[in-house]
Amino acid sequence: MNNLSRQFQHSTNPHLLWISYWLIWVLMLSSFQEFDHAAWAATVNVSAQAAVAYINIRFLIPEFFEKRKYMLYGLIAFLVLFAFTKVHLTLVEPNLQTTSWGRELRFPRAFQFTRIYLFLFIILIISTAYKFAADRFQTLSRQSELAKKQLEIELETLKNQINPHFLFNTLNNIYTLAYLKDDNAAPMIMKLSELLRYMLYECQTQKVSLEKEVRFLENIVEMQKLKSETHFNRVSLEVRGIRSEHSIAPLLILGFVENSFKHSDLDVNHDGFIQIDLFVDDSKFICFTCTNTKREVEKMATESGGIGLLNTKKRLELIYGANYNLEITETADQYQVSLKLPAYEN
Repeated sequence: MNNLSRQFQHSTNPHLLWISYWLIWVLMLSSFQEFDHAAWAATVNVSAQAAVAYINIRFLIPEFFEKRKYMLYGLIAFLVLFAFTKVHLTLVEPNLQTTSWGRELRFPRAFQFTRIYLFLFIILIISTAYKFAADRFQTLSRQSELAKKQLEIELETLKNQINPHFLFNTLNNIYTLAYLKDDNAAPMIMKLSELLRYMLYECQTQKVSLEKEVRFLENIVEMQKLKSETHFNRVSLEVRGIRSEHSIAPLLILGFVENSFKHSDLDVNHDGFIQIDLFVDDSKFICFTCTNTKREVEKMATESGGIGLLNTKKRLELIYGANYNLEITETADQYQVSLKLPAYEN
């Protein structure tokens, strides 16, 4: 909306419009009188109209009408129209009109005065309508810009809430491995370094390459596998159909993946698993599915600490509106998230 407003202002030069309007008057008046007289009459006429319009827009409406001083506005507007009508009649002598039988007539001065006054009154009404339309357009443009900035702030806030939450859980895992003197602690720290580099330097835009986001998810899954041999064998990520031109909102899928890690039952269930599937279909939609077995009593979306999942849902609504499909299926022993959204091209 803001760009449209600037384009509208650039494309409507008021000086060019008034010059074009003056040429139209010259052409009309020169059809029945000498060109010099027609040019002078057009100049006086258009100048009076332009003066009335600018005085109304720049002074009368802001100082009186918008401050609800309606009677004072009407009185001053009447005096302005009266003054410019008198000036017009003083500078331009009314022409003689020739009848069909060849007799020359001159309309009474009162008639000429009324005709010019009414014409300037119409210009006053048109300029008033233009002023209110322009102000309304500017207000809508400003509201649109404010709404856009508010949306950006809200999205950034949600993303910043996800990052510390993810980092907190990861550091807890690394601390456990380091405390147990596990050899996987060092590789996990290296993976975390790569993740932080991506989150700090490549996630500052509205859209990121889907390939980079997939690499980010692969690092997360590999970190999860480093926790234990059980996790290594029971966590899988399958990716296909991803191309370099595909893009996605950054860190959007992280909440769902992290949620599956947090609430899975891999440590207690010999048949437990986490299966993640991500691909782009023929209609250029990103299809993401995450299925995991879970502990018996779970309230995954509302349990304390479930901020990642809730924020992800909120970000989906803000970024994609109604142009996405999210289905969450929960049974006694499994939890599945299926997400479908457009794969925007870079």
